[in-house]
Amino acid sequence: MAATLLAMAAGAGALAGEVLQVAITDTAPPFAYRDDKGALKGFNVDLVNALCQRLQRQCKIEVLRFPEVIPAVSSGRYDLGVANTLRTPEREKLVRFSRVIWRSTSSLLGRRELGGAPLAALLKQESTCAIAGSRQLTWLDENARTPPLAASGNQELLKLLGDKQCTLALMPTQQALAFLQGKEGQAFAYIGAPLADSGLGGDVHMVLRPGKDGLKAEVDNALDALISDGTHERLSRRHFPYSIL
Repeated sequence: MAATLLAMAAGAGALAGEVLQVAITDTAPPFAYRDDKGALKGFNVDLVNALCQRLQRQCKIEVLRFPEVIPAVSSGRYDLGVANTLRTPEREKLVRFSRVIWRSTSSLLGRRELGGAPLAALLKQESTCAIAGSRQLTWLDENARTPPLAASGNQELLKLLGDKQCTLALMPTQQALAFLQGKEGQAFAYIGAPLADSGLGGDVHMVLRPGKDGLKAEVDNALDALISDGTHERLSRRHFPYSIL
């Protein structure tokens, strides 16, 4: 289901240009999630609102599943996609990429008792899972003994892990933080060191529809300004105990 949030420009209320159509996910806390009242929250939401204020644009934000974001932006249905996306040659054929908005690694999550075992042994012995359409799922498919289970988003992924349908979940390190800090995550931990090679970590971007170079320049300039004046760091510290850029 789609949920719509309007991020209005600050000041006198004048809008510069057309409404900006933004696609975002809501299953990746603390980046984007629903609170107890169903409101859309998280760092990505805060950053999009700050970006739209800086651009002096009215932004219409709609929620999509992660695998839908790049196709929707590539087709022109949306101008901007915010889904914790890493840059890859395959994706560069479909969309444009903004300047970097944060830097990521991936980590395996599992029950604490699995900690300390060699990674190669774990991948041979344990069942695995990751989000559909993600580089994490591809990596597991290439490196684990049995095919990994695919989840539609982080909530389903963590449910698979909690229900023991898989014993190791591979996901972006920062996205696992809220789960590990909560009551349901007390029996789990990061297993092994964070992974950054083979596309499992790196620079995270917003994605933009092709053919709108002027919009890309606007977005990049606005993001640069939000980073320079400390807004980006202030927003990230609402959700993380460390810098993410």
